[in-house]
Amino acid sequence: TILSVSVISLTFNSCKKETPDTETQSSVDNTVCESEFNKSLPLVNSFTIKEQGIKSNRTAYPIITVDTTTNPRKRKLTIDFGTAGCIDSIGDYKVRKGYITATFDTTWHTAGAKAIVKFYNYTVANTLGGEDVHFEVDSMIIIHNSLGSFTHTVIGGKCTGSNYTLQWSSSRTVTQTEGMTTIFDHTDDVFSTTGNSSGVDRNGKKYTVNITSPLIKRAGCAWIEQGTLNLTPDGLSARTIDYGSGTCDSKATLTINGNTFTFNMN
Repeated sequence: TILSVSVISLTFNSCKKETPDTETQSSVDNTVCESEFNKSLPLVNSFTIKEQGIKSNRTAYPIITVDTTTNPRKRKLTIDFGTAGCIDSIGDYKVRKGYITATFDTTWHTAGAKAIVKFYNYTVANTLGGEDVHFEVDSMIIIHNSLGSFTHTVIGGKCTGSNYTLQWSSSRTVTQTEGMTTIFDHTDDVFSTTGNSSGVDRNGKKYTVNITSPLIKRAGCAWIEQGTLNLTPDGLSARTIDYGSGTCDSKATLTINGNTFTFNMN
């Protein structure tokens, strides 16, 4: 009797199939937050350099203003896209609304200079497709380590669509690899990002992210163009997101246990 039960048990277990891991939501949701929060550093850096932290001469959106009533070394830069919104001037074809502030603890060219960044009623829409997404953050800190090198920390980031709210935090090192010699033209700026992040997707599943090949973001492109990262949802195996080899398009690939899928980053 014991032998018979053992044989039946062995037969049953050998025929049982494992449920395939096809969870993709955390990977898609991470990209929603990843793309815009990655954009915030070059956006602040470019306008800070262009405005030299002391002047405002723009009359069209985005309107750049600098608080000159405070200590020159601790001034606040405001990037205002307006309540109606405007298409981003650097050509990534996204309509931004609301405004961003960056408060500096010293002049930006100083090694170790720190900026505290805040979002106010900040919403982003993609004219190429996709819904409006509202972005907010408890704290964003950018440290200018040296020429072209930054530490970028996002704490308590939230990305909210029409029927979801995503959570996202990160600790990254960002390096400007192109465009440093054309300080008044930030359309040619290119930034390389390494580091890690974590988040919670729209289904409440937590995940962690580790960049395995630097993420490349060109100022004039709406999407991350190159690089890979490993994303691990709670209780599941790591999956790899590949943003491509440098072509500006909305396509990325997701590989789970050897199975590869293509998804759209809009």
